[in-house]
Amino acid sequence: MKSIIRTLIACIALAIIAGSAFAQLSPEVQNWARGPVQFILSPEEQSKWNQIKTDADAKAFIDLFWARRDPTPGTPVNEYRDSFDSAVKYADDHFSEGRRKGSLTERARILILLGAPSRIERTGGSASSIAMPGEGTRTTDQQQIPTQIWVYETGKSPILGNQPLRVAFADQFQNNTWTLQRGGGIDVADLTRRSLQATIVNPNLTEVPKPQAAPAAERAPSSQQSLPTMTPAAASIGAFKTESLKTAVEQFKTAKTNPYKSAGITYTELLSPTGDYYVPLQLYVPKPAGLTAEQVTTFFGTIEDSSGNAVAIFEEPATLSTSNGDLFFDRSLTNLKPGTYKATLGLSDKDNKPVVMTTQTIELKPLAKEQAGISRLVLASDVHQTDTAALAGAPYAFGRVKIVPKGDHVFSNKDEITYFVEVVNPGIDPATNMPKLQVKLELVGAGTKDKPGRTISAPITDATPLPLTGAPGVGQYAIMAGIPLGEMKTPLPAGDYTLRVKVYDQVSKQSWTAEQSLKLAAIAPAAAPAAATTTSSK
Repeated sequence: MKSIIRTLIACIALAIIAGSAFAQLSPEVQNWARGPVQFILSPEEQSKWNQIKTDADAKAFIDLFWARRDPTPGTPVNEYRDSFDSAVKYADDHFSEGRRKGSLTERARILILLGAPSRIERTGGSASSIAMPGEGTRTTDQQQIPTQIWVYETGKSPILGNQPLRVAFADQFQNNTWTLQRGGGIDVADLTRRSLQATIVNPNLTEVPKPQAAPAAERAPSSQQSLPTMTPAAASIGAFKTESLKTAVEQFKTAKTNPYKSAGITYTELLSPTGDYYVPLQLYVPKPAGLTAEQVTTFFGTIEDSSGNAVAIFEEPATLSTSNGDLFFDRSLTNLKPGTYKATLGLSDKDNKPVVMTTQTIELKPLAKEQAGISRLVLASDVHQTDTAALAGAPYAFGRVKIVPKGDHVFSNKDEITYFVEVVNPGIDPATNMPKLQVKLELVGAGTKDKPGRTISAPITDATPLPLTGAPGVGQYAIMAGIPLGEMKTPLPAGDYTLRVKVYDQVSKQSWTAEQSLKLAAIAPAAAPAAATTTSSK
């Protein structure tokens, strides 16, 4: 009992000391460390914050706090803080529990520490259901405690490394209060420690770097390298530096066969959080091509308009990235107007010898920040988190979430296919200040001339609109969800399909449809183990 009393006295004394230290601070400053930032304060930082006595010292501390986490210190943008603020806003909009702000809940803590999960599994509760294409709706046991399991797959989070993780939250009393379920490998203290190690990228910083104007090329939106601004004006379309690559492009345009390794081009139209139109473009080399990332040093090619005039010429260093054994190079095109283009793109080795070339028609449709609509449908089997938040307009990257489109659109019937579509300017529900969207999925088989393909429909379901991370947007939201083909009792037969996604806006009473063709390849069942051979001795 005495030890308990001494502990209580010590706690009261600490509270008095902390109260006196903060007595000279404004209420706004005092509340800073009590907000969601508490989840990312290191013990050392918390100790120093407790000694702050003036608003001026607090401001200096806060500025240095964010600078230590800035992946590009000295530039006008702090990508980590933008990502943090977006997570806080999302949590406040979706995770509120009674009078508790959403950004102070346990779900918010995990979202801030680990980022968005690969998928969320829900069980229990009243009329809880899981829609599966081709299998109707699976209804779970209504007597179970409502549970959300956030699944972080292997290699999908830089904080977790190669360790998969399942984080469970339970609404024990079914009052919308979701409690993190400890155990099962969940160590919040360890997750916090690893998160701090990953996010404090400038630990030795003692003062905020002075702002400096970085060259435009360093701030350009790209996940690989700086990008030139593309306009139809001949003075800014770029130029070939190597005559052999220029010749290779010209010869490839008229070639009847492709002597190089196979590749595919994926693109879509998007709006950045600031409302700027841009086109992420990906050159995708599937694993069967037998190319290695070390073989490639240069990305090159041209984009021509419908009259055959070049609007862009590329020859720039390239570092290939890997995705499930495939390779890809991506970049964003800016100031490329809607219309029809022909892209002829390739990769070359250190001797400027092309190893990959392909050509494809690109049809860009308008996507304006003043109008409502949706982007092209993007299909992927690889969605993961990156170490740092991407710059606005980086190809297929939103904050710390990276989407790698499956450039050849070939999936197995055991894959989880992730679909992504951007929704621009949907109607806003005044009660929640958020869109109210629903989605209906249809998977249509190719069929033949005499026999139409089979259509597999999933029920209309509510969709959670995800505000694009980065700078505050002007009405852009994303719908991203997975289709777990591997969970179907009867695998879909191999063949050609079209995935059709219909988005319904319940506020504005509008609807849009996006679709994408794909191919499913069956996975052969594992061979039975050979019978053991025994030898007897006499």
